[in-house]
Amino acid sequence: MIIRLVMLAELVAIAAALVMPENLRSWVFVAFVLATASMIVAIFPPAAALGLARLLRPGLVVVLATPAFLMALQAVPMPIGTLGNPIWATASTALNEPLAEIITVDTGATMFSLAQYCAVLAAALVTAVITLDRIRAAQVLHLLLSLTTIATALWFTKETTGAAGPDGSTLVVLGVLVSAATAIRAVDQLRRHRRPGTIASAPLPALFAAIITMIVCVAALLIRANLAAVVAALLGSGLLLSVFAIRRWFLGLWGTAGVLAAAMIIFIATLTVIPLRTNTDPTIALSTSSQTATERMLQDVGPAGSGAGASTVLLPIYRDAGVSASRERPTAAAAIVIDMGWVFLCGVLICAVLGAGVLIWRSLSRAHDYIYPALGAAASIALMILAFADHGVLGLGASLSAAVLFGLAFGQSGPGAGRDALSLEAKEAPDRAADPVAASYPKFASALVTAWPRVTLMVLGITLIMQALWMVFPEWYLGGQSSSKIGSTATAWPNGISKPASIAAAREDLWIRGGSKPGANSASSADEQETTAPPVPSNTLTRALRSSPLRGDIWLMLAAASKPSSPQPGTAAMLKMSYYTAPNDLDLLPLRVSVALATDAVVREPEFRDLIKRDVNLVVTHRPALRPALVSAYRSASADGKTYLESLISEQDPSYLDQVRARNFRQGSR
Repeated sequence: MIIRLVMLAELVAIAAALVMPENLRSWVFVAFVLATASMIVAIFPPAAALGLARLLRPGLVVVLATPAFLMALQAVPMPIGTLGNPIWATASTALNEPLAEIITVDTGATMFSLAQYCAVLAAALVTAVITLDRIRAAQVLHLLLSLTTIATALWFTKETTGAAGPDGSTLVVLGVLVSAATAIRAVDQLRRHRRPGTIASAPLPALFAAIITMIVCVAALLIRANLAAVVAALLGSGLLLSVFAIRRWFLGLWGTAGVLAAAMIIFIATLTVIPLRTNTDPTIALSTSSQTATERMLQDVGPAGSGAGASTVLLPIYRDAGVSASRERPTAAAAIVIDMGWVFLCGVLICAVLGAGVLIWRSLSRAHDYIYPALGAAASIALMILAFADHGVLGLGASLSAAVLFGLAFGQSGPGAGRDALSLEAKEAPDRAADPVAASYPKFASALVTAWPRVTLMVLGITLIMQALWMVFPEWYLGGQSSSKIGSTATAWPNGISKPASIAAAREDLWIRGGSKPGANSASSADEQETTAPPVPSNTLTRALRSSPLRGDIWLMLAAASKPSSPQPGTAAMLKMSYYTAPNDLDLLPLRVSVALATDAVVREPEFRDLIKRDVNLVVTHRPALRPALVSAYRSASADGKTYLESLISEQDPSYLDQVRARNFRQGSR
């Protein structure tokens, strides 16, 4: 009963991740559900859990824990100055306070990435424990079949309406692989069912369901997905069929070698079908969408990366002015390089290839249920190709689905691990009854063997609980008077992803990012309203910058908080940071131009004059909807600011300068 509840909890978590948008509520819900599942399995392990100790070796635990350790290391101060990102030294100068140099440019984004990795790891390990039993493994496979069918249908519907998420093609490919594996397993059951003296569950319903899923996924793949996804699905399915052929017709060393050699030739030949982008970074060579900003980020990436999750934070800075961030998403491989560095990506690829090889070998060495490890190997090959084509592999729903699939393959990869554990316990039971004193040592040794996998699951569960509380803590803290102050920011500042860095900074940063993005029409009302900064305490904004110094909107809020008549010494530095950390954010442009033109000292500086000229030229020539904001900026500008703004407008559109003066005169006479 408990195991069924855990399976249901995992299904609910994945379904929520697929259906709900990736916001704070979905993250907290998924973390709580998977944390509960991990702790339940650790406290009440199933009867076959003894076999997990034979699969989850200490070396594998170290490999799985390494990414989490590196993510955590990116968020701590670096003793060597060359490893820290230069943005922290620049922010320290602008804030006039010491800031420790760290690798990541956004500690909150790194902590959220760490939380996602822990959730994925928990889903994989819990599934591995459950699927040590072959009956539970079949149930999980059928649940994955149903889940991928529904997810593919939903993705196809959203793709038709233009509202599809980034992980749709990944789910479609996984659906093709799961349906192929289910069909092969059903065919094997039919063959065994014909033999006298064998007992097998009726495979026909599973076969029909697999055929339906295959039709749905292939249709969605051919109609909506890109060529790389089609090739990934073909190669993964081909690997499954190769294992099936070896098992059925080509038993023996030479037969296995021949089939694998033919599969390798087909694999290389199929890769040549995918159109590669030449003269570009290898991580985006398979992408069919524009990757201009991604190429710029890859050119500036350091050996240790910019911090897990930093690609999302850096993308608005590197993209062209006026281009929506949703129109470009770095591929999963490019995002890993930007976040963690080239060495980390190479390590991931090596582990994926070695893992696929081990799963193929274990699949060929099993007497029955060989399709599970073969499915894991096929998914490894397919996901590696997709990682260089799009971003969907890193999506929350897609990553959790892949984690359950790999947990299934991992749990069934050993030669009868669960059954061996059960038979061992059955053999030891009469001995313990006959000689309880002599049985104390085997019992103690067995407890030691099974203790550390349970400890691993318990640690994962506690970690996820703490991360979920850390994410939801700002809501509790800001539920009172603080939320009303920061809530005023929601109507004036762009939307962002909540990425707090620590509990202290998270209380403000989460909610400062939680506002709704104003539309382009909001700029048209600037003709009648004065552009002012929202009343947010400066210490609140400063704490947010200590976790994310690339927040151009917060730098601008701090610069706007000072009065033009008596500007603070760091106002110019904060305004400059706003220009450099959010150069292409059009929502900040009205207030930024107004603040820059309101102070004579800023207007007289050559560097600021070039920055102001860029914004004004962008408004006059490319964004007519923002032109009314220049009227407000002209009205609040200083004497030098008005003169400079008039010269800039006259260079671009002299006729509009007369309109600016006329509107300023009419509003001033009211």
